[in-house]
Amino acid sequence: MQDMLIDLKLAGKTVLIFGGGKIGEKKARKFLQANSMVVVVSKSFTDDLKRLGQQGKLKLVEAEVKVDSPSITSLISKSDLVIAATDNPKLNEDIVKEARKRGVLVCAVDMPSINDFYLPAIAQIGEIQIAVSTGGKSPAMARILRKRVEELITKEDALQVELQHYARKLAKSHIPDEKARKSALYQIIQNSDVKRLLKEDNLKEAEALAKQIIEKY
Repeated sequence: MQDMLIDLKLAGKTVLIFGGGKIGEKKARKFLQANSMVVVVSKSFTDDLKRLGQQGKLKLVEAEVKVDSPSITSLISKSDLVIAATDNPKLNEDIVKEARKRGVLVCAVDMPSINDFYLPAIAQIGEIQIAVSTGGKSPAMARILRKRVEELITKEDALQVELQHYARKLAKSHIPDEKARKSALYQIIQNSDVKRLLKEDNLKEAEALAKQIIEKY
């Protein structure tokens, strides 16, 4: 069965991570970048996780992870996503079962066959995000391919995204016909003067030119 990549809005969502080692730390940093509320449960934590906890950027719960513990099951029930990143595969599997029983999406590190989702390698340039997923089969290849993608995307592409965001809002208020609106937006993308301005990092003048194109419709 083919998986589907979905861009989730995780800002303000509670992400529960089991495991306070380097892998747990790496996952925590990813979700902090998405402005999630991160809770990490473990008997011990890396120095960086401790520092993030002291800074109030995430919550650390020092406890032995036992899936039959009321405190642990309560944490799972109150979470939107669960990450099992302990160094015990059997425990990770038990966490997956418990989360699934409570209707919470869960991902166990290095156990793709039992996961509800994967964490793809993300290439990001400005507001452009491109996810590279191997379905959990090869995180190493996902990272290599992510770097290749990052080399292909230019700053001009990132500025074009910003310009299109501005142009779409303007076009919606000026061009009632959807087909004509789409034509105007593609004309902006293909316009040689717009491309030149974006290469020169001149977004303001590119917006002014985009406005002229839209007002002609």
